Amino acid sequence: MPTSRRYTHLPFARENTRHGSAMKPAHPGPDSQDRGPSLKPEVAARGPRIGLALGSGGAGGLAHIMMLEVFDELGIRPYHIAGTSIGAIIGAFYASGMPAAQIRELAADLVIEDQDTWRDILFEKNVFSWARMVRPQFRRGGLVSPKAFLTLLYEGIEQRRFEELDIPLSIVATDLWRREPVVYDQGPFRPAVEASAALPGLFTPVELDDRMLVDGGAVNPVPWDVLSDSCDVTIAVDVTGSRTRADALSPLEAIFNTFIIMQGSIAAAKRAHAEPDIYVEAGISDIRALEFHRLDEICAQAEPARDELKRRLSRLLGGTPTESDPAKIASE
Repeated sequence: MPTSRRYTHLPFARENTRHGSAMKPAHPGPDSQDRGPSLKPEVAARGPRIGLALGSGGAGGLAHIMMLEVFDELGIRPYHIAGTSIGAIIGAFYASGMPAAQIRELAADLVIEDQDTWRDILFEKNVFSWARMVRPQFRRGGLVSPKAFLTLLYEGIEQRRFEELDIPLSIVATDLWRREPVVYDQGPFRPAVEASAALPGLFTPVELDDRMLVDGGAVNPVPWDVLSDSCDVTIAVDVTGSRTRADALSPLEAIFNTFIIMQGSIAAAKRAHAEPDIYVEAGISDIRALEFHRLDEICAQAEPARDELKRRLSRLLGGTPTESDPAKIASE
């Protein structure tokens, strides 16, 4: 079973109550929109350890792929990744060693688009696997089995445990009955990802470690505050996006929008307490929670944020390498 830890979420005291060790406050940033962080000479000499937090946001979270492309293009990788919901899913892919371009190809292969022929749908996009994934389970609180979803999604990943991943990974889920966040970073990672992405009303809650777990976005939508103490720089990617006013909403869409409003309020409260070094808002607009088929449009919307992240990271690094040895994070 994955090993969990829980921490106090509000007012962001951030004590690890299971192990009794204090977690560091997020870096109080200078103006994160304009200047970005500066490095101490000793950090610049060895290369900064970069912590990357990937937030929740439904289909808009495909924009995370664009941000990961920046790391690949600059020839660096995060020292530690923390993920919530769709951020946990994509973070697990990247932490396994899969490059961003391959993650993007996988996402494109799984979505069914308007121009796809029946042959594409039946044979190339494996619609029968998708059909097995959708299992109405109203009594259990959802329409889709998260286990089946992740089994389909992670077919190409050999690793099974957090300890086997190329990059240290922390996953945030929500304990439904205790009403608190739970962080997983040891043991099998797939059950933790299933729990983190169990969006209420769509995915069935996940029972794990005597807990009933749902989407981590309910308590920590952009989890930069669970990144390792040994990270020199923290980068948080917010993909919740915005919506234009509509004349009518379905009940399910109203629920999803309410969830997004709640996530935005949590993220704003966290930032008022302590900023990450770089806070990236992906700029996603009018993408519904389940519109994964709009991958190209999502990536196009995220292009300016991607370019800005690349500019700021390039300026931060100044041509220096980053220290990203995942073995060292466990020993320090």
